Amino acid sequence: MKPLLFRVPTVDDRSFRVQVDDGPHFYDRLHFHPELQLTLIKESVGTQVVGDRIDRFRPYDLLLLGANLPHVFRNDPDYFMPDTPHRALSYSVYLRPEHLKQTVFGMPELDHLDPLFQEARHGVRIRFNEAAFLTTRMEQLHKLRPFEQLMALLTVLDGMASDPRREILSITAYEQARRPDDHQRLDNVFTYILNHYAAPITLEEVAAQAHLTPSAFCRFFRLHTRKTFSQLLNEVRIEHACRLLQESKLPISQIAFSCGYTNLSNFNRQFKLITHLTPGQYVKALF
Repeated sequence: MKPLLFRVPTVDDRSFRVQVDDGPHFYDRLHFHPELQLTLIKESVGTQVVGDRIDRFRPYDLLLLGANLPHVFRNDPDYFMPDTPHRALSYSVYLRPEHLKQTVFGMPELDHLDPLFQEARHGVRIRFNEAAFLTTRMEQLHKLRPFEQLMALLTVLDGMASDPRREILSITAYEQARRPDDHQRLDNVFTYILNHYAAPITLEEVAAQAHLTPSAFCRFFRLHTRKTFSQLLNEVRIEHACRLLQESKLPISQIAFSCGYTNLSNFNRQFKLITHLTPGQYVKALF
């Protein structure tokens, strides 16, 4: 069974790695790695999974993900079409936790970053919506000399630590990697749900993706996500409904059916439960 431990290429004489991802879509498998990951999404949109949190990612999202925190940035389906005109672009820095203690990060002048690194165990996000000082520094990193990269990295982390818009993503914090086969099962389940949310999905079907009985799957899923399968499925469906409400002029009833709901009252109930607004109120808040 293929493990989902992601191997980040290392640079022997560096304490961190700067990486630019530029292509039609991002890596679309749920994965984890022992490095902390600081990422700016510059171009593209899609669904992100960070720990037990599922929602949208969009341009100028700046994220700090802790070591071994399962995550994936899955672009929308049209990014995977042949000859797609879309572009997925991000700028990232990968740091090993042990280097935080051994290098400049151990200096008392940087103690104020400790709470940020603790929050990173859950995933941290700041939504800028447009170019800003910190996002510009992230875009410049790969062009700088190593010393300049370190200064820019410290500037970005300092800015995140003091920004009141900082958002904690996952309820669950991951101290260490779970068994690789658990991550493979989760990846199978998330992939199946993201590909089939618009159609009826039974517990038996999704349990089969994890190669577990329905009762064993329910225990496994709650252990790893702190959610029930039905909670997660509703979150995915409502997340896509929100996207359609933002990007299309389709009637609410048609959006509900296209997201897998055969009962409009159930859609309205789940929508308000998750967003704290009715679909109509959500639309009005957009304009």
